[in-house]
Amino acid sequence: MTLLTQPIHPPTPATGQDTPTAHPATTDAAPATTAPRTTTDTGTGTGTGTNAGTNAGAGANAGTGTAAGTTGTVTLTATGTTTTATATATAISTVTATNAGTGTGAGAGATTVTATKAGTGAGAGTASGTGAGRETGAGRETGAGIGMGLGGRTAPISPVTAPAPTTRFPPPPAAATRRTPARPDSGDDGTEEATTDAVTRELRHLLFDGDEQDTIHTPWRTLITHDAFLTHDDDLTPTQRTARSYQRLRLLNATAAGDPLALARDPRRLAALHEWTGIADSALGTLAGIHYNLFLGTLLDHDHPEHRDLTPYTTLQHTGTFLVTELAHGNDAAHLKTTAHHHPDTGEFTLHTPTPGAAKFMPNTTTTGGPKTALVAARLITHDGTDRGIHLFLTPLHDENGPHPGIHITPLPPRHLPHPVDHAITTFTHVRLPPTALLQAPHTRLEADGTHHTTHGNPQKRFLTTIDRVTLGKLCMSAAATGTARAALTIAVHYANHRHTTHHNTPTPLTTHRAHHAPLIDHLATTYALTLLHRHTLAHHTHHHHGTPPPPTPTHPRYPTDPPPTKEQTHHLTALTKAFTTHHARTITTTCRERCGAWALHPHNPLAHYTQHLEGTITAEGDNLPITLKAATHLLLNPPPPPPTTPTPPNPLTNLTHLKNLLHHAQHIWHTRTKQALHTPTTPHTPHTRWNNATQPALTMTHLHTTLHTTNALLTTLNHTTHPTTHTHLKNLTNLYLLNQLTPHTADLITHHHLTPHHHNHIHTTINHLHHTLHPHLTTLTNALNHPHQHTPTPPPHH
Repeated sequence: MTLLTQPIHPPTPATGQDTPTAHPATTDAAPATTAPRTTTDTGTGTGTGTNAGTNAGAGANAGTGTAAGTTGTVTLTATGTTTTATATATAISTVTATNAGTGTGAGAGATTVTATKAGTGAGAGTASGTGAGRETGAGRETGAGIGMGLGGRTAPISPVTAPAPTTRFPPPPAAATRRTPARPDSGDDGTEEATTDAVTRELRHLLFDGDEQDTIHTPWRTLITHDAFLTHDDDLTPTQRTARSYQRLRLLNATAAGDPLALARDPRRLAALHEWTGIADSALGTLAGIHYNLFLGTLLDHDHPEHRDLTPYTTLQHTGTFLVTELAHGNDAAHLKTTAHHHPDTGEFTLHTPTPGAAKFMPNTTTTGGPKTALVAARLITHDGTDRGIHLFLTPLHDENGPHPGIHITPLPPRHLPHPVDHAITTFTHVRLPPTALLQAPHTRLEADGTHHTTHGNPQKRFLTTIDRVTLGKLCMSAAATGTARAALTIAVHYANHRHTTHHNTPTPLTTHRAHHAPLIDHLATTYALTLLHRHTLAHHTHHHHGTPPPPTPTHPRYPTDPPPTKEQTHHLTALTKAFTTHHARTITTTCRERCGAWALHPHNPLAHYTQHLEGTITAEGDNLPITLKAATHLLLNPPPPPPTTPTPPNPLTNLTHLKNLLHHAQHIWHTRTKQALHTPTTPHTPHTRWNNATQPALTMTHLHTTLHTTNALLTTLNHTTHPTTHTHLKNLTNLYLLNQLTPHTADLITHHHLTPHHHNHIHTTINHLHHTLHPHLTTLTNALNHPHQHTPTPPPHH
């Protein structure tokens, strides 16, 4: 078992770099408390010390004792199969043992020692399983430990939203101790560093949901700094690695998730879950997304009969999964073949896989990780033989004894990845389901006598309404992609600041070389853009689907933006956002891996597997290509408004509004080309051949359309900046992003007289100047991405 390594003190920045911004003291601290879950457990806490008196306390789940003396050793022991945790304290000591029936303490010290046990089956008394706890305390420090294991019940969890950070990776020193001493002749009084800290704080505020950052993001960010996420078990088999991800899912459910049903109803917290867990365990993000969004979320979106008990799913006694796609029907899942015949005499259904191509492919259905229950998409066949379209059926797959009768699960060949998912092929042979298995909703209802009612005459629309949670799933993939891009950039910049080459016999940091840092700065601008596009689309999705207030707009914006998207436009923008962010994130992580050389190929460096993780986001919840082409058809039928006609400003290449207008013109050019291609005579002249003729310009049109929405997100964020330096940095990043996006279209813009050859010749020099301007602030802009230092591996020595 090997641990990632991270220096306690941040590295000395390369020449011209900002001093690394201090991590806020609360960054990795446990967030606000939630009500603890309890079971009837017993345990004992004992303490011994020299020259010490004793006190004893008793309670159902806690015991406390206070004593005075000179030295002492406190041992906390919980009944059940757990590991004893020991702590040494000095001066006046208070001992709190969670899950302890009685406690006595003797010793001396000014130390508080807290022992906590979390996880499934970890704990004492009647909870079964194994677990381990680690507690250390010395002087005036607080020791905390969490144990986790496997068992039949969930042990009591301490009342925190997420566990405390591991003590193996001490946080950076306080800001005061990390300040670079002022140069004697500089007159530096710390003003510049104070400005840098203020800029970092505001950028994080803008990037991570403002005042709601602690609610939406902090619990997940804190969770992945737990010991359970900071080890590499090189000797584990793929199945054992998958089991570890299920263990982490239970830890997540018991801590950071809070109320699982509330989480399933909160799109922003669900998306943020993927942003942070994806960089530590991509399989965990997949399992959590399926369970909380696709499974629990879909159950909540349909009728909820009083007799349907969701407790097995909220406590993870059963993990939920979602079976829609089949071997022969992936992106055309609306044509799936699995059937569910209704029997009006009993009200039951018979679930059946009629052909080999109808086998469900490839959700997580194996017995790894414990019992599972699925929502299975199948064609409802009423007693008269009529196909009533695709509905969802709640289907238990297996328990501790294996698959239920008629259910056949074939695991797919294991993938030798750090975090594999237990993908499988699943078939059903005349499986009987109770009447309550059918998920019903206002848009589709089946009476006891077999009469079917629907408000959607179009079967395709009814199917998409039934699996509507897939739309939010696209934004979860977008979140995972943006989180991975931010992590990759942080690691690559950290490496560039540490790694040295020899230049004229002088060790020189890689980051000082333009050839090395220019691509990183380009990708940094893109990563900011992707993050804000994701926030922009998610905010509008939440507004239209969940009734939250629309995103705020400044009364007097500095930069004009386009009108907000309608509900239908947001639906298509969600697909484009997923395709856009996952595609660019893969490019970013690939470049970052290359910039880190052989060091990034080492399996303990997360960069080694980030690209593989992103391949999954490109395919999941709809392959990028077909969902983009579907959005393109909507754009053709609903053309955007004509681009604005405005005079060229004095400095067009640094005028953000003008650059945005150029994007509008480029989109209009490609929209016109797509329509012309669609109406160009073909042989044979069929809808299929006509669309083939138009697909390539259509893809370019949709890319530009998404870039415009990204630009709106950037300009909207600029309108909300308050610190002048923050505004300057973000403006330069936006300027760089827009020039990079416009460069492939300069020939068209010149041909249509929207750009002059003179301005075209200066694009390169403007980009180069922006690289030069942004480079001294690369560390500050990267620190604002808030990547946990525990997941930034230490580069090799530079000398």
